[in-house]
Amino acid sequence: RKAAARDGRGSLSNPYSSSTNSQETTDSTPPKDRGPNVIILSSAGKPIFVRHGSDEDEWSSACGLLQGLRANVLSFDDADSSLGEIQSIQAGNMLIVFLNTKALTLVAISDGENGSQNEGWLRLQLEYTYAQVIFTLTDQIQSIFEQSPSYDLRTMMGPNVDASLRNLLDQFDPPDSDEETDISAPSYNSQGASTFLTAGIECVFPLNPELRDSTSRLLIDTCRGDDTLFALLVIGTRLVTIVQPSNPSSQLHTSDLHLIMTFVGRQPGLLTNELWFPVCLPRFDSSGFLYAYTSCLDPVHTGLSIVLISGNNSTEQFKVFHSAADTVRSNLGLPPLSTVRSSLSASTSSYASSTRDDRRTTTNWSDPLHDDSGTDSDYDDDSERRGSILSRISASGNGASAGRGIVPRPTLGDRQLSMTNYLTHTPKPKSKTVEEKERAQDGPFVTALKIALLPKQQEDILNQYLDLASAVHFCFRCDIYVQGSSGTSTEGMLTQCFGPPLSFPFTDAQSQRKVWDIYQRLSLRLRLGSSSVETCYDALDMFQGHDSSMSGSISNDCPMQSLLESPPNVHGVTYLQEDNEWLYVGLNGKFFELYATLPATVKPREGTAYCARLVR
Repeated sequence: RKAAARDGRGSLSNPYSSSTNSQETTDSTPPKDRGPNVIILSSAGKPIFVRHGSDEDEWSSACGLLQGLRANVLSFDDADSSLGEIQSIQAGNMLIVFLNTKALTLVAISDGENGSQNEGWLRLQLEYTYAQVIFTLTDQIQSIFEQSPSYDLRTMMGPNVDASLRNLLDQFDPPDSDEETDISAPSYNSQGASTFLTAGIECVFPLNPELRDSTSRLLIDTCRGDDTLFALLVIGTRLVTIVQPSNPSSQLHTSDLHLIMTFVGRQPGLLTNELWFPVCLPRFDSSGFLYAYTSCLDPVHTGLSIVLISGNNSTEQFKVFHSAADTVRSNLGLPPLSTVRSSLSASTSSYASSTRDDRRTTTNWSDPLHDDSGTDSDYDDDSERRGSILSRISASGNGASAGRGIVPRPTLGDRQLSMTNYLTHTPKPKSKTVEEKERAQDGPFVTALKIALLPKQQEDILNQYLDLASAVHFCFRCDIYVQGSSGTSTEGMLTQCFGPPLSFPFTDAQSQRKVWDIYQRLSLRLRLGSSSVETCYDALDMFQGHDSSMSGSISNDCPMQSLLESPPNVHGVTYLQEDNEWLYVGLNGKFFELYATLPATVKPREGTAYCARLVR
């Protein structure tokens, strides 16, 4: 496929390229055996991705065996005996879970020591793995394999896609002892598996709501335009604010947000480069690409980055996003990108030495490559696909357009952030003096981010919550309504995840993995009344084929994601007490879920009351 990131003179860093020395060094490092092994193989039994293991011949034989088992089960699928697709195999301590799509088969293998023994949890990992592949290549890979089953997909994926898959899977497992523990680092992830368990997004906290709202208005005012679909401010894999269409069917699913922030938050060249690359949002539309622009606004202190997404991949659209990022940077009181690059030149010398020309880190608009005086033939072949995606981004029409049955595409003027109605905000012409005053007022936002990222600040807040519930750990999910043009909070939700990282007394990976497994069981109990495998698969069968609101998405292939994104319908309480050591409590209401670990000395009735107090 055609790469949207430029290369050569006046180029941008290609996030899918592996030409830099730093990437070669990273790719040569063997992956650690962490968590279950995940395998992607074609219908012909050819291995495409193996999380653990480097012996290609050995895994080729294993993949052939796995496809043979699947084919053997399918051979009984006749009128008299219909077994359907194989779902899992339990052999002693070994658990093997299958996810079968049209032309790809994904397999998770857990031995109970390096992986979970929870079948639903392993299936969720497979669904995210499949979504990550579609995120890079779109679902057109299914057509490729249908036409040529022996095609080697690894030639399209490349080493950086392999690294993205590993980064995503690592978030499901307890962190290594040598992983990043600095809360201000982009790769820091305090929530870990809880973001996937609750289908929530980890947000930066605490922030003054007025500062967050003013920054959101700044995004809306700066990024107005028919071709701007989504705008985000992120710090690593944590969300600061998001602006998206008011129509719920056009808003991002949590799983798509996870893929965006995982990919952007772990790009090594983001601090000093602007990135412009294609992305496919699997739950939004898996049939084509959108195009994302990213730039780090504050690489020195907070790592605050901007992400702008459009269906237009033209050079002119990149210029629009480049200008918008500069405006946001200026209004937040941050120095220009050129100044930041100069200050970071010494610390990033190893990265810069891997480029052949210093002009690779900047965009030379005088270069003929960016001359848009004529037709940009490089992008003509994607115009039809872009139009099919943009035509689906629609809000409720009115007036003459509605009368003709035509639904207008929303602009960023029709976008809003959770709990804030921005549609009533109309920017007025400002004099230079007023703009300078507002720039000075917006400066505290970056200061607030610096304070929020202080480890002491986080520790004090979370310890207060833990003491309130007499708990050693908790995981809290909260669904926040997104307000619409009518001012009523009925047009979609943003799910947030909040809680401390697992620490003492759960100091080893096995004990931490056990906590996540129990939380997963409690989650299924609250939703289904039981955590048994049979009940879980009955529910997944109901989700498959049920989500028809977004034709062209992979929702039917990811029923576990849909199950966890759907909050329980009624208020419920469940608990589990094991080994007379710990009490695990699950509590849910209409817009929240809470999972907590308390000492077994606390009785279940008291523990439930403590958790209810924590929710309030």
